Amino acid sequence: SPERREPRTSHISHRRSVVALLALAPASGYVARAPLSARPRRTARVAPSMALITGSPFGYFDPLQLSKGKTEAEMNQLREYELKHGRVAMAAVFGLIVEPYIHPLAKSCHLAHPTDPILSGVELNFAGKAQILGFCGGVEALNYFIKKGDKYKPGDLLGAAYYVADEEDELWVSYQEKELNNGRLAMVAFAGFITQYGLYGNVDDMLFKPMIKPASELTCYGWLCV
Repeated sequence: SPERREPRTSHISHRRSVVALLALAPASGYVARAPLSARPRRTARVAPSMALITGSPFGYFDPLQLSKGKTEAEMNQLREYELKHGRVAMAAVFGLIVEPYIHPLAKSCHLAHPTDPILSGVELNFAGKAQILGFCGGVEALNYFIKKGDKYKPGDLLGAAYYVADEEDELWVSYQEKELNNGRLAMVAFAGFITQYGLYGNVDDMLFKPMIKPASELTCYGWLCV
């Protein structure tokens, strides 16, 4: 009957369409590809000095959701804070490591404990502290004037963005990512140094030095020795 033939005819037509598509599939391999200029471009990497929280090796790194609901201006301000604290922390960690061994100005600054980086900072006289504050003020003044430019980026202390032709250049982005990640690591390291000093009164190596020093030369604090 016509009612029975209609579903069968439709089924046969569908099978023929599938066979035709399978037959034509290999032919697509011989069709010329679109030129590179016509293909969709990859999304460019965003420099970490911009508003987004990006950067290798973590990519989008915002575990505390600080960027949620923030405007671009607010994110730029947060990035400014992060870079500034990271730079100060890198300088501080460098000083904590080097100062116990190299302190040429200790005698002229009248420091009684030159090998103790924390205590020597407390002992530093007013003239020394004033020089540090003056240097910090000079850096802030420099940053204030550079901010007036139209190409200023967060944390661009020396105005480097004014001389970079391509802000998405791989080398330039990589340099900014390294600074950002090293600053984050330095902030964590500085917090560790201060915590160790508060608990044990030193910023010495308490991890690797006990492995190579004789036991007679170690000072132990419970299960920790230096």
